[in-house]
Amino acid sequence: MNREEILIKSRKENRGQDIAELEAAKDSMQLGWVIIVCLLALVSLVDAIVLGRMNSEAFFALMAATSAVFFAKYHRQRKKHELVIAVIDAVAAALFLAAWIIALTRN
Repeated sequence: MNREEILIKSRKENRGQDIAELEAAKDSMQLGWVIIVCLLALVSLVDAIVLGRMNSEAFFALMAATSAVFFAKYHRQRKKHELVIAVIDAVAAALFLAAWIIALTRN
């Protein structure tokens, strides 16, 4: 197989997308997740200091999103540790949702 045949086969396997483009997209998404987590931590810290309460709605959103990511990874790769993390994150999301609802009913 020559270089051109390998490139054509690679593009077919990656649905016409360039490997470098896929890696850049993956790296960008990871950076985005880090920024989201840092900003949510900052918002939660300010809420705790100023309002004297835990920002459970932000943690609910974060845990629900990470749960969805890990369920999708498990669906594609069938790696048991991805499923374990997805379930843990889903349980945490449910607990943060319950805490948020309880906080709403107290006000």
